[in-house]
Amino acid sequence: QVAFLRSMQGLENVEVVRPGYAIEYDFVDPRALNHTLETKARRGLFLAGQINGTTGYEEAAAQGLLAGANAARLAFGLDGLRLSRTESYVGVMIDDLVTRGVSEPYRMFTSRAEFRLHLRSDNAAERLTSVGVEVGLVGSERAKLFEAKRKAVSETRAKLESLVVTPREAERGGLKLNQDGVRRSAYALLSYPEIDAGLLTRIWPELASVPAQIFEMLEIDAKYAVYLDRQAEDVAALRRDEARAIPDWIDYEALPGLSVEVRQKLVAGRPETIADAQAIDGITPAAVLLLLSVIRRGRMEKSA
Repeated sequence: QVAFLRSMQGLENVEVVRPGYAIEYDFVDPRALNHTLETKARRGLFLAGQINGTTGYEEAAAQGLLAGANAARLAFGLDGLRLSRTESYVGVMIDDLVTRGVSEPYRMFTSRAEFRLHLRSDNAAERLTSVGVEVGLVGSERAKLFEAKRKAVSETRAKLESLVVTPREAERGGLKLNQDGVRRSAYALLSYPEIDAGLLTRIWPELASVPAQIFEMLEIDAKYAVYLDRQAEDVAALRRDEARAIPDWIDYEALPGLSVEVRQKLVAGRPETIADAQAIDGITPAAVLLLLSVIRRGRMEKSA
């Protein structure tokens, strides 16, 4: 940095007191906090941001929102707000912090979430508005709009599921399906990559009155459904195998598909069980699933 700065006109003799990177700061071990971000040692003291070992504006803002809400609720004698890993990235971050602690500044990556296909930006309002209403963070006007939209989505989905068609009938409407005789609902057809609202209205003209925003939400849900089901199976498998022992023959350095960071942490931690591996800060669900697959196979694959 000194050489670079001195290359600028007028800064030929500049002196750097402290480099502008690797800034150090003290932090509180976040394992000293509850999921409400209240300190376990002192009631009424809530911490948020870098003091909890995180880095990044978004992480700090999310913690500040939750800590502020819980400080206000405590002042009114109300129960604290806790967000689950299954319903928000804020919940994933806080659970990571207060249960695993940090060995380096924490950033929120999508790979940290077991349910990241469910935690999407397009369904954030659907996931969290009702929680906001319950704890008093969402006003009455927004709550009414949300309820009206949720009702419209629910009624439209029920209608789509009630409309069924045979492959031959669909073909007459311009949709090419396997001629297997299976009757499919309009909602099931939405899960096909090449089928959208416009194509469905050819078969069922009454669907033309459905607002585009509602149709878009249902189309996204339908196309993600099969992957969400598969993800739920993966998560269930992780939970079933938490007590499974990790054999000594596992060579993390030679295990393909793992990032350098994850390999280093597994080598340093040498977890004895799958649960131990999950508890290591920075070990992603995808890495644990890969580890499980190797253990089940009973051997390491030779590198090419």
